[in-house]
Amino acid sequence: MKYSPLSTLTNYVYAIVCKSVQMMCTVLLFSKSDLLPVIIPSLCLPICGHSYKASIWLELHVLSFEVQNQIIGFEEDRLSKPTRPIVSGRISLADAQNLYYVSLGLTFTHSLYHGTLHFTIPYFIAIVVYNEGGLSKNWFMKSFLGAIGYAVYISGTNVVFDHNQPLSQISAVAVFFSATIHTTTGHAQDFRDRAGDAAIGRFTLAHVEPQWVGRGSLTALVLAWTAVLVYYWEPPLPVSSSSRYWAPFQCGSTVAIIQKRLIATRTGGIA
Repeated sequence: MKYSPLSTLTNYVYAIVCKSVQMMCTVLLFSKSDLLPVIIPSLCLPICGHSYKASIWLELHVLSFEVQNQIIGFEEDRLSKPTRPIVSGRISLADAQNLYYVSLGLTFTHSLYHGTLHFTIPYFIAIVVYNEGGLSKNWFMKSFLGAIGYAVYISGTNVVFDHNQPLSQISAVAVFFSATIHTTTGHAQDFRDRAGDAAIGRFTLAHVEPQWVGRGSLTALVLAWTAVLVYYWEPPLPVSSSSRYWAPFQCGSTVAIIQKRLIATRTGGIA
């Protein structure tokens, strides 16, 4: 059966489009888990500006970390996150490594254009010691290095949003608070990854301490940080008053959730 040149060209273009769409979906799946905790909050902090440029800046930085993290954490993901691109078979380890090199080059090029290399360089140093250096196996260093990542995400997007102007003093203080809060509460994500953490020899508070200690400390830290932020920023009276009046209800709800999760853990449910 003979095909006309037009039909052959159409099939060729169609195949390229399908392959490109599939590759774009795979790339986006690498940072899917960061959409709510990282990408959206970081983009919400700046008020106005070049949103699409900041979105590209942020996605490149997140993608570079996630690709290498999922290459290094292949065995962990097989147990706790089997839908990720590499372990699910959407992309091979070799292709993922090539994707990392491409994203690395694009990230540094884009950062150089916006004058944000002073954020990008420490960020990639943190990535290397986190992944290749094995510091992610230590629960405190995992949270601390994660806080550096959050600080870079917020700072970089703010700078790009603000036409490449340096951070203001208020913005710098806000970034500091955000990073410190993550350092002290980052272990919250470890309660759902106990099986994967154990597989790679990572010992988190979820392993070394009783569940009630880890979850209870998280509750106390959230309430303490709420008080610190209200005291420092001195929000308008209605806001601070509502925080004060609603705190007991928030505390009660948090404790109830923790108790429910503890019961699920003891009875073999998902925690």
